Amino acid sequence: MNTDSDSPRPARRRYSPLAMSAIVTALLALLLQGGFVPLNLAAAVLALLGLRQIRREPERYIGRAFCWLAIALVLVLAVLTALVEPTPSAPPAEFMVPEQNAAER
Repeated sequence: MNTDSDSPRPARRRYSPLAMSAIVTALLALLLQGGFVPLNLAAAVLALLGLRQIRREPERYIGRAFCWLAIALVLVLAVLTALVEPTPSAPPAEFMVPEQNAAER
């Protein structure tokens, strides 16, 4: 009789599906240059849920680095998008309402 097969083998740890989804979503947001805000938010939420899943079942899941990488990527994309987006400028003078004092002159 084979005693090796009778002993319980520890389950193999796998990457968290939420962590994998987070990194894929963050990379997709990178391809779209951070212009689609809901995709950035989805990547961040998936990463946080992945960290929670890994923390609750550490004997089953790995992938903490993927979650943190997705969060960092989304933050960098948000900062770069905010820096690159033009700020709204003042409307041209022709569309401005004239002051009352100027009309009295």
